[in-house]
Amino acid sequence: MGKKGNCFTIKNKEKTDEYSADIIDQIKVVSPCSLSSSAVKLAMENNIDIVFTNKFGNPFGRIYPCKLGGTTLTRKKQAESYLSQKGFFIVKSLIIGKLRNQENLLKSLSKTRNGIFNTEIAQIENLFKHIDLINGKNIDEVRESLLGIEGQTASIYFSCISRIVPLDKRDHEAKDIFNISLNYGYGILYSEIERACIISGLDPYLGFFHTDRYGKPSLVLDMIEPFRQPIVDRAIINLFVQKQMDNSDLECVGEEIFLTKKGREKIIKMVLERLNLEILFNNKKMSFQSIILEKSRELVRFILEQSPDYKPFIYRG
Repeated sequence: MGKKGNCFTIKNKEKTDEYSADIIDQIKVVSPCSLSSSAVKLAMENNIDIVFTNKFGNPFGRIYPCKLGGTTLTRKKQAESYLSQKGFFIVKSLIIGKLRNQENLLKSLSKTRNGIFNTEIAQIENLFKHIDLINGKNIDEVRESLLGIEGQTASIYFSCISRIVPLDKRDHEAKDIFNISLNYGYGILYSEIERACIISGLDPYLGFFHTDRYGKPSLVLDMIEPFRQPIVDRAIINLFVQKQMDNSDLECVGEEIFLTKKGREKIIKMVLERLNLEILFNNKKMSFQSIILEKSRELVRFILEQSPDYKPFIYRG
């Protein structure tokens, strides 16, 4: 990747393509390549971060402008919120968003399949009654209760999904085609969430629901939850229902199993289409990518007491 004027140039053996810096938000590097320093400088001047991902789709490094981010006050208030009832409200909002979006995706899938998930949808709906009863002074008091409800819902949700796609069970470490595809899609979304946190001035490593672990951006893992279903789950399910993905999209390298280049390209294309899809949000048309950034900024306004609430993100499409 190089630079020509205000454009990035992408060269391979066959051709050279040019892309204006004015229309690019982020550059994802998904295979070995070289980057010129002038191309990196052009990206930094235009607030474009560069993300490097491995064969599993997980980001392992990124380059972003040094001036991105908010004030020290934002990070201080973020830390203080964890210890107060604000942290509880934030987590409850994220969990409600996740569960509602799981329920709504099942409703959408069930509607076109003669209501096959109606019983399970009713079970998830019943779990919301238990969430309403949970209250506490901080997240540490209620984490186990919320984890229990989240786990029950996930079990119901993926048992339904397994009836229409080749999935035995949801397992982050599994080597079947559906789990690997889902993990790869989550890796793409993960980098988008991290970018939004950084731009908003939030500390990606200081989460609320996911406990702090060395090297784990806990806040990113929190913020990704309500967006998994409408962006990645929908994209991956569509690929399999439309029979665009199968075991031929896997390859073995030693004892490791990876997606082929063609398989990765199909997932990247579908997930990016979902990220760029515009929906009605706060009474205006916005892409999922823009909504992710706005929800991060809403969180900042809430912890800085510039907003009285932090509402769940619920997608009904």
